[in-house]
Order: sequence, then structure tokens, then C-alpha cells
Amino acid sequence: MIAAIPKRIPRGTSFLAFNILVMLFIVMFLLTPVLGHFASRSEEISESAAQLAHFRKLARSASIPANRSSSAADPFLPGTEERVVSADLQAGLKGIAANAGVTLLGIRGQQGSRYQQLRMVAASLELEGSLAAVRDMIAAIDHQTPFLFVTSASFRSISEGEDGPIRVELKVQGAMRDGRPSGATEIGTQ
Repeated sequence: MIAAIPKRIPRGTSFLAFNILVMLFIVMFLLTPVLGHFASRSEEISESAAQLAHFRKLARSASIPANRSSSAADPFLPGTEERVVSADLQAGLKGIAANAGVTLLGIRGQQGSRYQQLRMVAASLELEGSLAAVRDMIAAIDHQTPFLFVTSASFRSISEGEDGPIRVELKVQGAMRDGRPSGATEIGTQ
């Protein structure tokens, strides 16, 4: 059997075998890592592009409420008489509660107050619903134009467990435009 193997390999065959080994070496140790690096970078770029698209979508959705409450919208409750403004505030809060999916148990106007130059109109609400619905209600109040503020909140669970409905008491205030002209002063202060 050993006698069947030729003693000499033809010169062209050894040259071809050497070139094939060199090509395999180049492909295995040089091109494969470079191509693998480019493939992983391509995947990272695709993931970054998907994240960027997601962040742009979030930024657009966040800018929509900001545009709605821009300087064109009046931050004050409309009206000059406190009782009328309070009734409008209560009606608006009833609408927000209906849209949020909570059960409104009661709403009443409260004594207004003055904060620096602003006349504040207040309403107290008692409502019941799931935690998600109450959260939606508070978020809707927070994003309301004219601006409304939840100044106090009381939460009580009305059933056993964490997933049951809750009862919430909120005090909501909004500022109304002061009826006096900006340069007017009270009589007797001078």
C-alpha cells in the first residue's frame, strides 16, 4: 500500500494546496471576525434606530398636550363671579370623571381663597373606582387648561385585597382672573 503512493507530489498540486491553505487562513482569521463585527454593529444600529423611533413618538405625544396648553390657551378659569366660576369648575370636573371611568359620589364647591394676586376657586369631590381610573382622572385634571391643581387627596380601599376599587376624596383648585384692573389699588391703602 505504501508503494502505491507516489514518491513525488507534482509541483502544481503543492502550489495549489498552499494557496488554498493561505486563502482559508485569510478567510478564517481575517475576514470572518471583520464580517462578524460589521454584522453585530448592524444589529446595534437597527436597535438604536428602533429606540430612536420610539423616543420620537414619545416626544411627539408629549409635545401635543404642551402645544394645547401654549400661550394661546388662557390659564385662568373664565368668568368674573366666583359662584359662576365654581359651577363651571364643578361641571368640568364631572365631565373629567365621566371620561376617566370613575363613579362620582359627590361634588361641592368650597370657599375660595386668595393666593398672592390670584383668586382661587375650589371644589371637593368624592369618587370611587379602580386605581387606574383614579390615576387617569388625576392625570386629566393635571393636564387641563385652564390649569387645575389637586391640593389634597385622601385614598381609602373599600374592599379586601390590592386590586379592588378605592374611594378618593380630592380638593381641586383653579385660579380665576381677578376682576380688578392691574393698576388698581384698594381704597384707603395710600
